[in-house]
Amino acid sequence: MSTKKNNKRKKSSVEKDHAPSKPASPLKRFGLTVFWGAAIAVGLWALMDLSTPESNLVPYKQAMQTLEKAAEEPSPLPDLYNVSNDLDVDSADLIKKASSAPMPQINLPRETLEHIARGMELTEQGKYNQGNIEFEKAAQISPDSNEVFSIWGAALKMQKKYKGANKKFARAHELAPDDKEIIFNWAMSSLEQRNSDEAIRLFKKSVEMEPANYMAYNFLGKAYGQKKFYDEEMASYRKAIELKPEFGAAHFNLGIILGIKKKFEEAAPHFEKAIEIDKSFEKPFVVQMLTAMGLRKTEAATIKEAKMDIGAELKNALERKSEGSGSDHKMEGSKNVKDTTNVKGRILINGKPIPSNAVVLLETQNKLRVPGQKTTNLTIRQSNLSFFPKHSTVQVGSIVTFANEDKEVHNIYSKSQRNQFNLGAMAAGSSRSLTLDQPGPIVLRCNLHKDMIGTIFVVPNGYSAHPDANGEFAFNQVKSQGYLLQIWHPQLNPAEVEANLKVVDLKGVDQTFDMDIKSTSQPGEIHDMVDPTDYNAIVDTIEKEMFQAIADWKKGKKFIPRKRMLMVITKHYDGEGLKGAIAKSFSQKRSLRLEKKLDEIRKHISGIGVAKGEVTEESLTSKAKFAVSQLRNNVQELEARLNPDFNKKK
Repeated sequence: MSTKKNNKRKKSSVEKDHAPSKPASPLKRFGLTVFWGAAIAVGLWALMDLSTPESNLVPYKQAMQTLEKAAEEPSPLPDLYNVSNDLDVDSADLIKKASSAPMPQINLPRETLEHIARGMELTEQGKYNQGNIEFEKAAQISPDSNEVFSIWGAALKMQKKYKGANKKFARAHELAPDDKEIIFNWAMSSLEQRNSDEAIRLFKKSVEMEPANYMAYNFLGKAYGQKKFYDEEMASYRKAIELKPEFGAAHFNLGIILGIKKKFEEAAPHFEKAIEIDKSFEKPFVVQMLTAMGLRKTEAATIKEAKMDIGAELKNALERKSEGSGSDHKMEGSKNVKDTTNVKGRILINGKPIPSNAVVLLETQNKLRVPGQKTTNLTIRQSNLSFFPKHSTVQVGSIVTFANEDKEVHNIYSKSQRNQFNLGAMAAGSSRSLTLDQPGPIVLRCNLHKDMIGTIFVVPNGYSAHPDANGEFAFNQVKSQGYLLQIWHPQLNPAEVEANLKVVDLKGVDQTFDMDIKSTSQPGEIHDMVDPTDYNAIVDTIEKEMFQAIADWKKGKKFIPRKRMLMVITKHYDGEGLKGAIAKSFSQKRSLRLEKKLDEIRKHISGIGVAKGEVTEESLTSKAKFAVSQLRNNVQELEARLNPDFNKKK
């Protein structure tokens, strides 16, 4: 996802999704470029499967930028009262920190629409006072418009002016007492304000109006949690799960509360279910607890350590989050942690020191960078039919240039997991650069010279070290926090690497980790860790989702088809690796050109940049078929390149 990186979007609307499938008018399109209020976005998303009203679509470029920003934010444990943690799995990453606003009915005066649009734009730019002036003018022109006050409330909520936001939502509710979206958004604002009693009242009203609203039950639980009403909180989460059994956040929240109440046997199945639904819930303290209960396999010493005090581990984890983020489930007696820790150890493979081209990693559990971590520019030369340097280590995000200094033509490729590419034929004197944005090992080979082998290890966020001749390694004064300790060497197959993964929580006390890894591979053997990605399957999914989006658009639905097309771009094309594989093997320009074709369909479905009546089912279908054919042609070419024997078959 320029990606998985981007923004999270949409709008909370008070419009009903019963209008016929007509392209948006110029007036309506005027407001389609700005978005707001995470609470409003969540309200629409939560009700998506329940005849969701129309929602704005965040601009794709803006979505990408927000995801990148969100990726830099620390979150070692989920905030129990953070809206974005409790969204559906496929949308949580896309609307965290998003902003959204309900769009006004089209029968509002033009002047009202223009003031609203300017107010939204100014607020998004951080010019809050000027934005509020525009909303006030809109309210003066249309004093009985619930849409105006609902949008204004969203703008104030975005500014964290919850008192003012709630007044606007109250006025909107007064004008439209049967609008369930207004009630839900008002409740969300009260929850963020930590006005627990009001949030409870409003969420109760929300579920009265819409008994199947599992999101409202989930946030009702959070409101009860703010008041330490744990029994009511658990009951609310259970109701959310009853309504939507595959709702991972509710399972996780229920597991947390059961854990706090020391009911670990009851908590475990909910943690396991949450992880099954969404791997992002696989938090270190949860893994420790499940391991200690014999529900997870890991290295024996880790099990022993975890079994010492399950309750203490869970308690400490929650304490750390409580102190840092204002969680409502605080506990007393947290321990001081030194800022840095020294780590050392010795690694053997089958009783012999691991070779020096091995890499020892301390990857941050929160996936954030550590102090001093920098990307680099590295040049790997091809000379005398060899790679120089033969083995390299770089931080994720680094740029690597391959320079052919031989008289021979080289065709460098990698089939390694998450880092597949083929640079094509490179004549003497030519070079090609790649940005390595996915962590993990890369085994370099040449299609034309089978004895040319090299490696690059792309270090994820954290620290790395190379063992010395005795297999010893050391990390001096690393930041005290949770890490994953991992050993990699080309001789180790993926299962052996995974079997020796350790979860470590550094607290300022020096640690020593000695390991003798048992390997079935012979010295000198190299495992490529081949990527099993089926790119044709990705295109199949894209095709299915696009045509379903067109079918939904034809039925007059508005929010769902827009969401589907955004998922096509961010989740499938980018998130599943096809975009990156095309960029690495061909060019960034080509991958972006294909992405632009998909985004054009998204815009036309959303009524962006097209005149009224210009978009038809026939035009959308034609664009979708062309985009799919282009993707399939690229996949065919890509798979030919990624097959190291493709030249022999020609």
